[in-house]
Amino acid sequence: AKQYLIALSFGIIPLFIYTVLRNFIDALGQTRTSMLITILGLPVNVALNYVLIFGKLGFPHLGGVGSGYATAVTYWCILIVSIVIIHKKEPFSNFNLFKRFHRISFSTWKEILKIGLPIGFSVFFETSIFSAVTLFMSSYNTITIASHQAAINFASFLYMIPLSISMALTIVVGFEAGAKRHQDARSYSRIGVTIAVGMAFVCAGLLFTLRESVASLYTKDAEVLALTSHFLIYAIFFQLSDALQAPIQGALRGYKDVNVTFLMSLVSYWVIGLPLGIVLAKYTDLQAFGYWIGLIAGLAAGATGLAYRLIKIQKKQLLEENKSSRTA
Repeated sequence: AKQYLIALSFGIIPLFIYTVLRNFIDALGQTRTSMLITILGLPVNVALNYVLIFGKLGFPHLGGVGSGYATAVTYWCILIVSIVIIHKKEPFSNFNLFKRFHRISFSTWKEILKIGLPIGFSVFFETSIFSAVTLFMSSYNTITIASHQAAINFASFLYMIPLSISMALTIVVGFEAGAKRHQDARSYSRIGVTIAVGMAFVCAGLLFTLRESVASLYTKDAEVLALTSHFLIYAIFFQLSDALQAPIQGALRGYKDVNVTFLMSLVSYWVIGLPLGIVLAKYTDLQAFGYWIGLIAGLAAGATGLAYRLIKIQKKQLLEENKSSRTA
């Protein structure tokens, strides 16, 4: 594990730079370009894993450590491809990003970090809660752990739908809010949330109907299959809450309203969700399902708070817009 992390560390710098460049590309609405770059990295990573793990084509046999080097080299590849595209392809080339380097501006750093750090902590609180729940789940038997992991994996897969809408809303709401077209920003927010919730209900119906088929994708063991099917019922409510909170969170980021989102992530997951899950799991007959109910409750509380915050901001901006139009 140590040698794997050392190998992987050679790719950390290109990963960080690529992440910034990818968001620059996305902010211009060219998300298809980001997708193609990421897809390009997949066969490169697969090929490098094959030759470095198993020692093929004259390369050394590195075992699991080879996967670390393969990933690091892949990060360098996608960074180089991104730089070439941004340098040569419109509309990115119009910004002359690499033509000259500017002086360090600490005031600009401060402005970026004031927006970026709260977003980063929000993501951290959201992702780390699942690791924490997995650790608590380790006190149960292997069947329960396996069933939980299978169900949470599929729930994470479904989460990609509201997450993609959330990221799109950050771009379009930010674009419209920056241009002072507040009514359009409000319309995009409503459309995004409506699409996410509508698709969540469709997925919920399909998941409830096909939950046994979904569970069978992960296991053939009868006990694990039955328990995974049960967990997937809770996953339905899980993704319904996600469908509401994720797009709203994305819209708020478009308004640069990130501090309240950060606090609500902390409260909903770590103050409401996890403690409630622990209480339900340890002091009721719900056992492992208690953690899921806690997470669902935390998500629902966060979604409610974020919805209230979004409505408040949009009302404030519309009032300011009406006031300025009357003055003009």
